[in-house]
Amino acid sequence: MKRRSFISLVSASGAGFLLSPVSVYPSASGELSNLEYRIILKIIQSHPIDLLPGKRVPFGWPAIGISPGESIRLKPTKKLRDTNLWLRFSIAQEIWDKKILQVCIPDTNIKLGVIDIRFSSVLVPYEVEIPGKLARLINKHGLDLTLDSKSPIWIFNEPAISIDNSAFLPHILSSSKQKGTVDDFLRCLLSVNSVQAFGWREGTVLDGLWQIYSLKGEVRALEAIKQHLNLFLDKNQNLVYETSQSTPKDNQIDGIESTIPYATLARIYPDHPIIQTVLNAWGKYTKPNGMIIDGQMISAEGCYTVAYPMAVLGKILRRDDLKKNALEQLRHRFVLMDSGQLYLRSRDGSRTYQNWARGAAWFLLGFARTISELKEEIQDQMIVEKFRGGISIALSLQREDGLWNCFMHERNGVPDTSGSAGIAAAILVGIQNGYLPGSYKEPAKRCWNSLQNYLTPDGFLRGAAQDNRGGLELQQGDYRVIAQMGMGFMAHLYAGI
Repeated sequence: MKRRSFISLVSASGAGFLLSPVSVYPSASGELSNLEYRIILKIIQSHPIDLLPGKRVPFGWPAIGISPGESIRLKPTKKLRDTNLWLRFSIAQEIWDKKILQVCIPDTNIKLGVIDIRFSSVLVPYEVEIPGKLARLINKHGLDLTLDSKSPIWIFNEPAISIDNSAFLPHILSSSKQKGTVDDFLRCLLSVNSVQAFGWREGTVLDGLWQIYSLKGEVRALEAIKQHLNLFLDKNQNLVYETSQSTPKDNQIDGIESTIPYATLARIYPDHPIIQTVLNAWGKYTKPNGMIIDGQMISAEGCYTVAYPMAVLGKILRRDDLKKNALEQLRHRFVLMDSGQLYLRSRDGSRTYQNWARGAAWFLLGFARTISELKEEIQDQMIVEKFRGGISIALSLQREDGLWNCFMHERNGVPDTSGSAGIAAAILVGIQNGYLPGSYKEPAKRCWNSLQNYLTPDGFLRGAAQDNRGGLELQQGDYRVIAQMGMGFMAHLYAGI
């Protein structure tokens, strides 16, 4: 499945994939943190199937499909030890339904649990914790994964040729600790491990990396941005990526939510030809009243995925029309804040997803980043006041632990770490740019402190509400996942904390 050559590559020896320590950087003290290990699982039994016509796997990385009712058998490439263990793998094809993978130790009666996968994007890790006392049996017998679903599932299964993708392969994470630290988070974020599907997910990560680079001077963040972009750009500078249906969309724009990555791409490669394609797409999506939307629905995402990148491109290209239009896109989305409530969507006068945390994050961070980007050139007091009003709503709904529930006004709800990080980041951006009082830093810091309780030992962020392709029912439950896009929001927060 080799797709193309990469512009710049991170080398990795073949032997290194057998027992792959998480990439580590010295901490502030110069000491290395506790070493976690990814023990790669080799697939020793399977029933391979072909990828559906018209579909493609990200980056051409090797992947394997599992048919409904079928199993794959995995064997550790190195011996596991009795410690904290998690079975992990990552999704290689977009998922629009629910899939259950039963995990058991073959030739025994031991069932380890299920991995519940619902409406997942690609490159997202899923895991189940395994009792360390079972390490000996797994070393002897391996593990079986059996799919309970109406359709196949695809996972990454072998090392990529030219980059270390071990975090995405079937593996056992072995660690002496139960949760991670800020250093673990940074090691994971500032690497290929935080890459997401191109669009709003990857755009959030890229922008978070840019904020760390620009505000903290962290060169590793700039290196990570280039590493990520090089996965999507071929040797001829073509943009190569797939849609939310896993179909190729090379050198094209896939709706307004997909334009946020170009803010960071333009900062790194301001002369890249894809920039004109983005400008053309915004023109195509413009309605007679000047609003840029898909179809007829006004969404909060557009504050961050349209207004903000438009402001960035306006500055880079020195185009006053883009700068003014960026602010205009925020004004068009005033309708998403009404009577002390924040909404994700508005269509034909009706509003939906009341106080959905990630929708609030899109709205508030989009406002914060856009007006801050343009503060030296254009100011609009009405927009600033709308931003302040949105922040006040969010703060009134914050939990005592500093997080926000998935639907913020539901007092007995379950928090969403991704939305929480985005809201807190918007608060800090507002403070740094003089739009909010310094006293608001305390609730942002409480959020930052609580988010650290959701870090995995190798630095991924747990506790994020799943992609919003499963409708209200999925969002209203307690289903939560690991999400690198949530790490992108958290990167914004780290950059300003």
